[in-house]
Amino acid sequence: MINRDFDHLCTLLHPFFIREDIRQKLNIIDQNNITGWEVWLQIEFSNLLVSTGHEWWREQTLNADLRKNPVRNSLRTDFLLRKKGWTLDSYIALEIKQNNDPTSCVRNMVLDLEKSARIKASEIDLRSFWTLGITRTIERERLEALIDRYLIDKYYQTKSRDRHVLLEPIEDTPFCYIVI
Repeated sequence: MINRDFDHLCTLLHPFFIREDIRQKLNIIDQNNITGWEVWLQIEFSNLLVSTGHEWWREQTLNADLRKNPVRNSLRTDFLLRKKGWTLDSYIALEIKQNNDPTSCVRNMVLDLEKSARIKASEIDLRSFWTLGITRTIERERLEALIDRYLIDKYYQTKSRDRHVLLEPIEDTPFCYIVI
């Protein structure tokens, strides 16, 4: 299932990031040193989910497994999404991070992956949990080194790097997107 979820997410993201309007806005963000544009990206992504017939929820509150020493009793995830035809009440969770600095972006993505491990299993049928990062272009080797540096949770270390980490440049922009 994890392979299908990863593939599905990638098939959603590729056409999203090749859209001319998205690339144009990313260039405006870059040229004007605009920060804090994560909510804009979430709105655009929400529009994509609507147009592709997904069910989705933003900022869904989920209970934490208190045995895993969470900082809080509950957690919020940027998106829960379900493709029509999937098992009812079975979802992919997605966190979105944006940061011009690739190191900060990857560190924040990994922190969200580790946060997901604290979701109470009986709370929701969570098929898989992913992070999407948008940052300045980075080489694959540097990305791998950053993941190794920040990733502590053993569950995510068992994901196949070749199979479950995507690094794609966003054409005609100084940005790339990463899925872990």
